[in-house]
Amino acid sequence: GALRGTVYFSRAETFYCDPLSAYILMVIALLSAAAAVYSMEYMASELKSGAITPAGLRYYYFLLNLFVFTMMLVPVSNNLALLWIAIEATTLVSALLVGIYRKKQSIEAAWKYIVLCTVGITFALLGTFIIYYAGAGLASARLASGEPGTLNWTGLRLIAGRLNPATVRLAFILIMVGYGTKAGLAPVHNWLPDAHSEAPTPVSALLSGILLNCAFYGIMRFAIIARAACGQVFVQDIMAAFGLASIILAGTFMLIQHNAKRLLAYSSIEHMGIICLSFAVGGAYGFYAALLHILNHALGKPLMFFVTGRIHSGYHTVETEEVSGFLKMSPLTGVLGFAGIMALAGAPPFNIFLSEFLMVKGLAAGAHWYMMAIFLGASGFVFYGLLKDFGGMFLGKPEGGHEIRHEGNWWPASLMMTALGAGLLFLGLFIPAGLNRLITLSIKIIGPV
Repeated sequence: GALRGTVYFSRAETFYCDPLSAYILMVIALLSAAAAVYSMEYMASELKSGAITPAGLRYYYFLLNLFVFTMMLVPVSNNLALLWIAIEATTLVSALLVGIYRKKQSIEAAWKYIVLCTVGITFALLGTFIIYYAGAGLASARLASGEPGTLNWTGLRLIAGRLNPATVRLAFILIMVGYGTKAGLAPVHNWLPDAHSEAPTPVSALLSGILLNCAFYGIMRFAIIARAACGQVFVQDIMAAFGLASIILAGTFMLIQHNAKRLLAYSSIEHMGIICLSFAVGGAYGFYAALLHILNHALGKPLMFFVTGRIHSGYHTVETEEVSGFLKMSPLTGVLGFAGIMALAGAPPFNIFLSEFLMVKGLAAGAHWYMMAIFLGASGFVFYGLLKDFGGMFLGKPEGGHEIRHEGNWWPASLMMTALGAGLLFLGLFIPAGLNRLITLSIKIIGPV
């Protein structure tokens, strides 16, 4: 009934795609293609340097495709148990990719990732069971199948307003801890800096640009049910607490990082905090800002990981104090990198400034002045942290003995990185009608604004 007209496909009530699913699928498809193109150049360089064997390379591409498949399964899962299985599958496959170099640090990072995310996601499983229990407890909630309870999101959404608020509150807190671990939200973010810094660069881009959003997608689906059952204030308070904690923690730690990939990892925690805070704020501005920021961050962060990969190929390090004058050594990559950093720092006229501005408008519209003050203060730390380190890497004097050598077919990667860079600027100036329509339809699913 209420869901008709916005469903793109539905199969046996287990698989389901609405505009919100389609939006996340679009981001996954876009970034997966970019990572695959970049992998050609990056892995050719790793093969030549001996960092990976030919057998390891075949294993890498097999796992990369499997990783993309598990991520695409997340937004089309209507059954909440299947959604949990898909998100856990992304952990297992991506952990193998994190440890693919089989060095001490990468294996340690992979184990830390598996242990923390699996422990965290167990809370999400418990939350899923409790949501089912809340539905099964409704004697009047006999759905089309005649069953008293359901694990299908579409069925739960229809009866969400009649679920026991106390039960749903407990379930949502467990979901926030569980999927929040996977989404890199503070204080359950500990795996993220290690995994992102040790993984191959294309995998770091996928982890940061897409995987975190897949976990947040799980939170969004549960938040829709929790808002109907418990009211906006409860969901807002919980999500705002996680969002603000992530922004504050990331802004603080970015001031003391000296490794470019770890710096970008903390930047991911900050941007997931912004998405979470935007969703918490709600309203027309907040929801639009959250969804737009998912795409904006998914364009900017992979671009910066790709640039960092090229820096590594020339300098054999990504320690910020050991790299200087990259802009003169590789003008195109340097310019794209500088644009990427300005975008991630939230500078106009880039796309991330636009979604952050919309969030601030939402905070002002809701009179959340203390949240706005915390966000703006932490943003100053983020801006300084990013520009201090990356500014020194791009500018400064080039040091002798370093040169950028492109292995294999390098121009498709350059073309793709240029397209991502153009997207950062284009979406800061103009939102295409098709994208605006998809975001607007997604907001209708999230609920009344």
